Amino acid sequence: MKPTLPQRKVHIATFGCQMNEYDSDKMLEILNQENYQYTDEAGEADLILLNTCSVRDKAEQKVYSLLGRLRKLKQTNPKLKIGVGGCVAQQEGQQILARERSVDLVFGTDNLFELPELLAEVAQGERIARTNRVAPRQKVRNFIPEEVSLSKGANLKAHLAITKGCNNFCSFCIVPVTRGLEVSREPENILQEARNLVAQGVREICLLGQNVNSYKADGVDFVELLRRMDKIEGLQRIRFTSPHPKDFREELAEGFAELASLCEQLHLPLQSGSDRVLRRMRRWYTLEKYLEKVALYRRYVPQGTLSTDMIVGFPGETEEDFERTLQAIQTVHYDQIFAFKYSPRPDTPAAEYSGQLPEEVKIERLRRLLELQEPIVKAKNKALIGSSQEVLVEGPYLKDPNRLNGRSRGYHSVAIANCAAEPGELVPVRITGAKTYLLEAEPLSK
Repeated sequence: MKPTLPQRKVHIATFGCQMNEYDSDKMLEILNQENYQYTDEAGEADLILLNTCSVRDKAEQKVYSLLGRLRKLKQTNPKLKIGVGGCVAQQEGQQILARERSVDLVFGTDNLFELPELLAEVAQGERIARTNRVAPRQKVRNFIPEEVSLSKGANLKAHLAITKGCNNFCSFCIVPVTRGLEVSREPENILQEARNLVAQGVREICLLGQNVNSYKADGVDFVELLRRMDKIEGLQRIRFTSPHPKDFREELAEGFAELASLCEQLHLPLQSGSDRVLRRMRRWYTLEKYLEKVALYRRYVPQGTLSTDMIVGFPGETEEDFERTLQAIQTVHYDQIFAFKYSPRPDTPAAEYSGQLPEEVKIERLRRLLELQEPIVKAKNKALIGSSQEVLVEGPYLKDPNRLNGRSRGYHSVAIANCAAEPGELVPVRITGAKTYLLEAEPLSK
């Protein structure tokens, strides 16, 4: 029988992507077993964990800035323990302990399973950096120890990781270094976590992976996994991110049309409209091949939404290269673009490339891209006025509590007037107005 542990409080600050958010949830689940309770207030915590991201330079800078502020907190509370996990921890390890004396623990992306053991050593006065990939294979594969609850329950929407790591080795990306090579989780473990989430009130699940559509385990590929997810009673919606264009096949496009719970929304990263830049990025597809994937999706899902990632200012990107990116945007007409200035990351090939561009060039190109995209979004949203949409109600609209807020199947944010639905309900609505990032609606009469 496990001894009763004193109740303590933990604060977790999460940086970066949805995978990091998912990992933070798992940290909390593990720590709940150790009688830690979560607190939003860092000042009242016994333990503060930073779950870090190294994909972009700004996220890393935020981590060290926060550590500087936490140093003062620890001076007033010497018993406070501070840990750094995630991708920056995996990448820098012992260097974090040397750089910031307030940090007691550094743990890598596979070592979060060892948190209880590591914290026990820290309690004895040790300062530890553990980033070696020695956690038991089964725990790493299923992303959570068997003895820990598979979900924390909670909101109407949840993330669920199905792969971790990546085998693509894009020249700008640090993920294969920080998260290792790709591992696919066992399908039944995924399905059990999904069923647990639904039992706790979750109505929409977003499947996560650095290359989510390359999933394959125990003879089950990504499309078959979606089919099995679709059969879970009470699961109203399924989404996924982020797929790689090279693995987007007709069978997946068919799935959008056939599976009732799979939302008609696809995030398909392009990164650049220039074939020359794509080769330097090691993306291994051409713009022509990418556009074929877009056409395939739209053939099966004519009304589906499409979003993408773009990097501007990649080393060696010429004005002509950038113009090809702008032309690609005009050709595809994305519903949403997540655009970023290139930032060199240590231990990536692109950081050593010649032709690193001045910051002012990156800023100017990002501005031009966003200026091009904004009227496209406005026009696409305006075209939805008068259409019928299904909205998953999430709660009151923050800017107007008299309206409800939710998301369409295409992932549009929708504010609904004259609606008395409860959170979690699916409400058919008619779109009555459109702004750049918001649709306005009223419920359809029953």
